[in-house]
Amino acid sequence: MSEPPARSLPLPRALRSAAVEVDYERAGLLEGLNRDGRRARIALLEELAQAGVTLAEMRDAVQQDRLAMLLLERALVPQGRYTEAEVAERTGLEPDALQRWFRALGRPPVSDAGYDDADIALALRLQDYIALGLPEEGMLTVARTIGRGMSSMADAAGALLGEALLEAGDPDPEVALRYATEAGMLVDADSRLLGHVLALNLADRIRSHAIAVAHHDAGRMQGAQQATVGFADLVGFTELGEQIPADELVHVADLLTATATDVVSPPVRLVKTIGDAVMVVSPSTLPLVHTLLDLIDATGDGSSALPPLRAGIASGIAVPHGGDWYGPPVNLASRITASARPGTVLATAAVRGSADAGDLRWRATGVRRFKGVRGNQRLYRVRRPGGS
Repeated sequence: MSEPPARSLPLPRALRSAAVEVDYERAGLLEGLNRDGRRARIALLEELAQAGVTLAEMRDAVQQDRLAMLLLERALVPQGRYTEAEVAERTGLEPDALQRWFRALGRPPVSDAGYDDADIALALRLQDYIALGLPEEGMLTVARTIGRGMSSMADAAGALLGEALLEAGDPDPEVALRYATEAGMLVDADSRLLGHVLALNLADRIRSHAIAVAHHDAGRMQGAQQATVGFADLVGFTELGEQIPADELVHVADLLTATATDVVSPPVRLVKTIGDAVMVVSPSTLPLVHTLLDLIDATGDGSSALPPLRAGIASGIAVPHGGDWYGPPVNLASRITASARPGTVLATAAVRGSADAGDLRWRATGVRRFKGVRGNQRLYRVRRPGGS
């Protein structure tokens, strides 16, 4: 009768820690550190080891001076156990359809078994939309818009967290662990809050679309509606880019976005910012005119660090699609903006006719013809009483 195998007794904590430290020493993970630095590094390495990070991955991270960032990444990226083929099989989706859906949403691709249960739930959303009878191309258009938005949000939040963590030095485990924990909490909390914001905005868009459908003309493109479109751009932004460092130029662009976000309110919507320009749209003309005048005032009172703005407004039939707007008034408003003088707002005769009930001053500036725009355009400079 064979004897039962001897059980290995667990090492005392002190011996276990010493053995682990020897492993890290041999792997070259503790070079050049003093006693306090070694203690902090070992604490961080042990957290990474518990998260499944190998010694080779740790060594690469140390060489690239991104060890603390590695913990942050592990806190945000769950460990998957499904391949892409297994996700397709479990959801009943064709592999090509699954790839198109993930790619449109901006879900970063992974190798091997890198997908988890959340990815399966994400794939099943496509099945839900198909069951509603929604067209695949339309769903992919919406998904691409979401993907671009998530990418932009990740760029902003990632830069903020990355800079804050890098400023903390290499690598205080308490700081690294705190940021890793808070990053995970940020994702969980923001996902709920973003759902709330999405619902409110979606309700607003559905109301606007319902009004457009009620006034739908025969033969009009699906989703087309009467809209007033405005652009405002920074004068001399290109030249400014040749005079100041890139990080200062980024600050100027961020300041424009922040200023526009503060100024814009319903029914006017901020469609997008494009470096040195912002685009706004509204179903009502007068509020949009006032919004652009407010934006000009906010950057022209001498207290703003922004260069002067100029703006152009046009109205007509436009189509919202994929988070953007298309149609003649979009093109015309952009052309008008490029011809406006610094600190002024130019508008078409149609805009004046729609907004003339307001307490505004209009002055004809002549007739212009713009490339790519049919017909001559009579333009007006609009300002408030007492404005220059």
